Amino acid sequence: MVKMTLEGTDYNTDDMTDEQKELIEVLKVNTTTSNIVNHMLQCVNAIGRVKIDELKALLTDGKKET
Repeated sequence: MVKMTLEGTDYNTDDMTDEQKELIEVLKVNTTTSNIVNHMLQCVNAIGRVKIDELKALLTDGKKET
């Protein structure tokens, strides 16, 4: 018996139809994909912050090209 919780309600997957089980698998892929995309976005944002800091340092050190 595999139990899952959806919005606070517990369900036994052994009692589910094949269609319901397929939707669970789709939701698992959705969650995994969302986590990966969020991680990628955090990485891109972090690089952006680093590059902004690098540019600000160059501009305030008098190394700005005119």
